[in-house]
Amino acid sequence: MKKLSLALATLFISSIACAQNNIIDTSSWSVGNGNVTGFYKFGTDAENVREVGVGPHGNSEVLWKAAPDAGNDADGGWDTSYHVIDPSKDYRFSVWIKKTNSNDGSTLFGLHAFDVNETATSRQLDGTSIVSPYFYWGDLPQLDTWYLLVGYVYGHAHTGQTNQGGIYDTNGVKVAGLTDFKMSTNTNWLIHRTYLYQDTNTLDSQFFSKPTLYEVNGQEPSIDDLVNPGGSGGGSTVWTANGTDINYSGGNVGIGTSSPDEALTVKGKIHAEEVRVDLSVPAPDYVFEKDYPLLALDDIRQFIATYGHLPNIPSANEMEEGGVELGTMEMKLLEKIEELTLYILQLEERIQQLENPQN
Repeated sequence: MKKLSLALATLFISSIACAQNNIIDTSSWSVGNGNVTGFYKFGTDAENVREVGVGPHGNSEVLWKAAPDAGNDADGGWDTSYHVIDPSKDYRFSVWIKKTNSNDGSTLFGLHAFDVNETATSRQLDGTSIVSPYFYWGDLPQLDTWYLLVGYVYGHAHTGQTNQGGIYDTNGVKVAGLTDFKMSTNTNWLIHRTYLYQDTNTLDSQFFSKPTLYEVNGQEPSIDDLVNPGGSGGGSTVWTANGTDINYSGGNVGIGTSSPDEALTVKGKIHAEEVRVDLSVPAPDYVFEKDYPLLALDDIRQFIATYGHLPNIPSANEMEEGGVELGTMEMKLLEKIEELTLYILQLEERIQQLENPQN
């Protein structure tokens, strides 16, 4: 069995076992009011409160709370900073939201897509331009309940007309559909935005948690992962943690290929500080045993003339078609080096006899 060194194994595990990083960074969320790095308030400082509370997964965390005043206007939420993206790719937005007390006002969840001149570049799925796109505008299914809102914005070449976005409850059940959008060829930035709007009931609150923006490329967390982090969804069913180690026994893994034919198949180059190989064949010290059948040089000459390669070494065609098994080939090459050593010792003995014929 081939084993990669610790450095290579760590790199591999990091790239395969872990999902990609959330483009949105919420590490700036601390208890307080108003703007924080990466998030720009919707409404006044007093209407945008960050406080410690119980999040959608039952854990204590910093939540963003919309606390409306009596005005019929912006009542809390955010627009994120501009995030540079590739307009040919697909992206998924999400946020957890909970509304309390009443259904006054509206819950909004959307995006902005801009070109480098800050001109709106969002499009509906049929290609129609839309300046201010919202995945959702309305009331959540129930009060005092956390819901995960998920929306998609597709690359400019997307032709499908089916909306995949939706509202999910804490069990991962999709309880409503949302509206998806796509970008233009010149889209350069995406903005994640979600608000409480036109709520005049000062007893209401709307809580936001865990906003995300991911490229949809197969490495993003699944919906199950977002609903139940570390639970039964996504990668946790195939990767098993054991202390600081992680292992996988469900099949073959491919990097750069979708059809791996071994436990680890890499189509491309591997950069490592060290590679260690466990031997599946014996080390060739048997060459130095007295009964080892060392071929005569004439026999080797004839073999090369007939087959075009050394005895016990695969031909060029065999290596090109089937590849090279590293451990086996290393031992074959070492076998040849040890045979060469014996030939050298024999030649040295003959030279000494020729130089000293009386000895």
